Amino acid sequence: MISTKHLELVRLGLRSLLGYPMRTVLTMLGVVFGVGSVIAMLALGAGAERELLREIGRLGIQNIIINSVKPEESTDSSSRANWINSYGITFKDHRRIVATVPGIKRALPVHVSKRTVWSGSKRVEGTLYAVMPEHLEMFQLNTSVGRNLSHLDDEKLARVCVIRSGLLKELSIFEDPVGLPLNIGNETFHVVGVLEDDAFLGYARKALSVDAKSSEIYVPYNSILKRHGTRSITRRSGSQEATDVELNQVVVSVEDLDQVLITARVIDSLLDRSHPEKDYELVVPLEVLAQRQKTQKVFNLALVAIASISLLVGGIGIANIMLATVTERTKEIGVRRALGARRHHIMAQFLTETTTISTIGGTVGVLVGIGLVQVLTLFTGWTSVITLFSVLLSLSISMAVGIISGIYPARRAAGLDPITALRHE
Repeated sequence: MISTKHLELVRLGLRSLLGYPMRTVLTMLGVVFGVGSVIAMLALGAGAERELLREIGRLGIQNIIINSVKPEESTDSSSRANWINSYGITFKDHRRIVATVPGIKRALPVHVSKRTVWSGSKRVEGTLYAVMPEHLEMFQLNTSVGRNLSHLDDEKLARVCVIRSGLLKELSIFEDPVGLPLNIGNETFHVVGVLEDDAFLGYARKALSVDAKSSEIYVPYNSILKRHGTRSITRRSGSQEATDVELNQVVVSVEDLDQVLITARVIDSLLDRSHPEKDYELVVPLEVLAQRQKTQKVFNLALVAIASISLLVGGIGIANIMLATVTERTKEIGVRRALGARRHHIMAQFLTETTTISTIGGTVGVLVGIGLVQVLTLFTGWTSVITLFSVLLSLSISMAVGIISGIYPARRAAGLDPITALRHE
């Protein structure tokens, strides 16, 4: 419970501050901008962390993604003579992983190829993903129109596809796309669904080798592999390149979360034996998430440290003003001491004033920080999250700055000799 003495100290402190309103406001500004900066930086850091969790979490923390990687071209003449560029994960690798690695729930193969897509007079370069129906479900690729691929489509080798809305825009298709025929290469596929606009971004896009233009076309795995095989030819400016990549990707789902990293090491060891040229890479979302979170924490601390410089400057301003105030109020201090006030009373009064300045400034700073975050989010599109922790931390730091910056002026005021102070003019 607050005593009468404490209320009197607060009243005296507020009266002293209101006696010099302009000086008080200018002193508060350092704290206001400092707290606002801390709030904004913490909000941006929290937003980046949430985006990271959403982005990598969507890959599935119990998944291991194996991508085929094109090795560096050899300068050996015998290598150049072979015009078919063959590399990456093979069907044999896939069978071996399924048969020998324990604790695997499923291992979904993916074959990727570039194909020309026609619709009317429009022609674009599309990326064809031959996937199992579980692939779309695993990565939450839901349709906004129509349906997804099914096991029946895969069994019947159906020429159907699920596309992104970005491809419709590129082809200038504005009618209902379900049932629409698309000429892909030399065959006609029918659109059965359009995926939601929510696309993979940043690291998730890179990990899954997703087309940056959102012109992905998902087709039944066996429809492509059994009809066209794995070889593809790319022609550019009079030259051509043939590649034979059996599987561009294998997505392994592990049953037990605790076994994900161990399983990844086993798979890496297994593939390393048959791929001395290292034409594959392993992406372990769980491992990446841990590394990114560690980096994010360091980044957040750096942001807070930089923003806290403004609070430090505000604290120096408070100390400077209070030292000047001690000189101006020397006679007042002498009168109070003569009337029976002790040194700790004088210290308490000055500390109350500095704490009041920093608390009011901190409260205003929180409002400024919230406004700054809204402006940054509006004009930059960055994700930001204002948490209760960041607000409480900022207010606590501002109050601590007020107390620390007021200790020396308060001690100096309390240390004045009463008689000398009464004679001060």
